[in-house]
Amino acid sequence: MSSEAFVCPLRECGFSDWYRFPEDHRCPHDSWVQAITISEPSSGERQENRGLEIHVLLLGAYHDGTIEFTYKGVQHYSMEAMREKAGHGDWLEDQVYIKNRDSLLHKVTLADGAFEIEAQDVEYKWTPLPSAR
Repeated sequence: MSSEAFVCPLRECGFSDWYRFPEDHRCPHDSWVQAITISEPSSGERQENRGLEIHVLLLGAYHDGTIEFTYKGVQHYSMEAMREKAGHGDWLEDQVYIKNRDSLLHKVTLADGAFEIEAQDVEYKWTPLPSAR
């Protein structure tokens, strides 16, 4: 694996062979959720122009890097978790759908939950951990 971060629009890399190949360390399959953050960036004189962004941080399946998904211009989202379990469990599968020229739908199935996010832009980022370099 490279010692450099790798960034790619999900619109492109979500359909790449490496993204679906679990032996590739950049593949999200079997990764663990570390954080899901929802924020409302705002602008304007009274901060009246509101947006919605979601950031998902994963520990890669090989524990040698992190994977980040940044969803900008979120139009719709839903999340579910089964709380009788600790955590969300492994990232089992995901599907990427191009809804139209203006949005992307990302459906993710976790061992103990799921989420679905529709956004104008989604960025994928793989960053190797310092100890793995």
